[in-house]
Amino acid sequence: MSLLDVEDLAVTFNTPDGPVYAVSNVSFSVKKGEALGIVGESGSGKSVTVKSLMGLLPRTADITGTAEFDGVNLFNLPSDRKKHFYGVDVAMVFQNPMTSLNPVKRIGSQLTEGMRYHTGISSSDANARAVELLDLVRIPDASDRLAQYPHELSGGMRQRVVIAMALANDPALLIADEPTTALDVTVQRDILDLLDSLRADLDMGLVLITHDLGVVHDRTDNIVVMYGGRVMELAPTNDVFADMEHPYTEALYQSIPNMSLPRGTRLNPIPGSPPDLSVTPVGCPFAPRCTYAIDRCSSEIPPLFDGGARADHYYACFVPQGSAGES
Repeated sequence: MSLLDVEDLAVTFNTPDGPVYAVSNVSFSVKKGEALGIVGESGSGKSVTVKSLMGLLPRTADITGTAEFDGVNLFNLPSDRKKHFYGVDVAMVFQNPMTSLNPVKRIGSQLTEGMRYHTGISSSDANARAVELLDLVRIPDASDRLAQYPHELSGGMRQRVVIAMALANDPALLIADEPTTALDVTVQRDILDLLDSLRADLDMGLVLITHDLGVVHDRTDNIVVMYGGRVMELAPTNDVFADMEHPYTEALYQSIPNMSLPRGTRLNPIPGSPPDLSVTPVGCPFAPRCTYAIDRCSSEIPPLFDGGARADHYYACFVPQGSAGES
């Protein structure tokens, strides 16, 4: 049974210049203890998708479709239920650790605030729990950190604090939206490894959002590839890397820097720019940038085809590149 089920999610922003079709017909699921990677370039709809699930979009957003968490419809939660649902059942780690913490409040105060609000535990018990959380995310001298301010910690330490805050009330699902933004490469790896180990140790569902296919390679069970607000490919992670069907998935993979290539080898970026989401889509959103596009791609939006014998492998493409394209 799935912990989170999203079906036909669509998000349209109503602006003075007309509607912006940020997300269209997105579906996926996450089971308990499972990790899902949502991958795509900036502007592909990744963050809008998860923010709609967290109730973080502005009132100008028109949301349709369904999203059920453990049988609870997230889009019909009454306001009093929301107060003790988000941050407890579902928690989120935001993009930039440099701006996710209040610079004028001590670490201990920020860690214990949510716990005391949601559970009503005493100050001493909350402080004890805060130390446990900092130990859990592998911050040394945890008890001493409670009195420190964010500027006294490194970027990696701050991100660990943000993760500890998200874990404070033992959520069943953790959403990490580009959790390594503004961190150097070695710290990025440490944070991603930490999230992966926490998911396994706590038997927690994890949604990991990134623009880098390499990030999700060994850390997720399934991958959703998004572009232009739509799902381009959805499959088990191993299947995606063994048999990429959508040209966009292939292009994302080929754009990853390869350190094994000779010095001076040019990078392989995806040509062109993402689509204008204020324009009503007609064909495949990736068609103008796709080297395999045919006439049909520009006039018809491809549905999600299934991979036939390969269970749970779906792709929105008329000219698939993997084994489906060879058959």
